[in-house]
Amino acid sequence: MALGGFTGALVGMLATLPLVWKWGLGLRRVIVGLVLIAAAAGIVAHGVGSILGLPQLLRVIGGAFLTVAIASGTLVVLFYRDPDRVPPVGEDLVVSPADGEIVYVKRSRHGRLPVSTKHGKSVALEELTRTPVHEGDSIVVGIGMSLLDVHVNRAPIAGRVTVRRHFPGRFGSLRRPEMAFENERATTLIAGRKFEVAVVQIASRLVRQIASYIGEGDEVGVGQRIGAIRLGSQVDVVLPCRSDLQVLVREHDRVEAGTSVIATLTPTEREPAGSWSRRSPSVKAGDEMCAPVKGV
Repeated sequence: MALGGFTGALVGMLATLPLVWKWGLGLRRVIVGLVLIAAAAGIVAHGVGSILGLPQLLRVIGGAFLTVAIASGTLVVLFYRDPDRVPPVGEDLVVSPADGEIVYVKRSRHGRLPVSTKHGKSVALEELTRTPVHEGDSIVVGIGMSLLDVHVNRAPIAGRVTVRRHFPGRFGSLRRPEMAFENERATTLIAGRKFEVAVVQIASRLVRQIASYIGEGDEVGVGQRIGAIRLGSQVDVVLPCRSDLQVLVREHDRVEAGTSVIATLTPTEREPAGSWSRRSPSVKAGDEMCAPVKGV
């Protein structure tokens, strides 16, 4: 127990690992930071303990406390950061509205917009069936956010806000698919020069607020801040099914709000309107994206 401060720091680091898993932070993303924080806390606790002549037990407690306190403070700083972003140049680009990981890219038929498909269960976003989005098939790109991601959301395209709806909802874990749309959510529809894009902000069980920076009728620029979700959450982007619109991301890709291009218009004369120019990597072979729907 000669190095009680370092022992306590190790205990504090191990105590944070269950929270890393529970909050979906990703062990590979945080392990290096945790080791550095624990090392710094151990050095401080050991040094202070030696100077003050503290017993080993207090050095252990001090090392553990410092590790947890520094890790928590670092998480708060990372969560509330709001860096400036410079969007890419081009009218035919759709940028990510959120920082995070792509959790799915899929087709929505008949105006039903599946957002959560965990454990094989899908839930439709019914409010968009009363907007122009439901008039054709769509592509839904889901972005999962962790507490380490920037939580300020940005406009995927430039245009006018035609719909801004907020639903207080209940608060349950997004690990449970049936809770995905009982949680608080906000839906924004932006009408651009060539097409409309919907952004759906979904709160997690830890969230008590989705802040909005815009309202219906506002004009927004690509990459402009449109709102923020407090703590872990999910953001979905609903794109129109068009033969000239290609989705460039796939599951597990990391994206950054306002800078990462998730889709682009690539005009083609070889495909009829309403067809999809390529399969999304998330769709199994034989399931054609945006093929004309018969009988509708």
